[in-house]
Amino acid sequence: MNPQNAQWLLLVLVNIPVYLGLGRIIFSDWDGFIEALRLWTSADWWLTLEKQWQLDRWSTAKLPVFVLACVALVVLEHLMFGKGKAVRPAAQLVGLL
Repeated sequence: MNPQNAQWLLLVLVNIPVYLGLGRIIFSDWDGFIEALRLWTSADWWLTLEKQWQLDRWSTAKLPVFVLACVALVVLEHLMFGKGKAVRPAAQLVGLL
């Protein structure tokens, strides 16, 4: 694994507690997360999405907002810390290289 891929993997793994905290803020509990996941994985998801969107816009948008926030967090951290020389030693430290 090259140092760049190792850095992406480290950023994703280090941010797991942040993802859980962000999920608690957005969904408030696991039932809210399961409900949002059920909405997006139902067989007739487009019609369900349209109906739910008209009824409650925030509940429908929770899952995409959560995924976008998690991806944006990792990308921003990569842009902030990815230019340094610490990528290779950090990857060697956890045995990825």
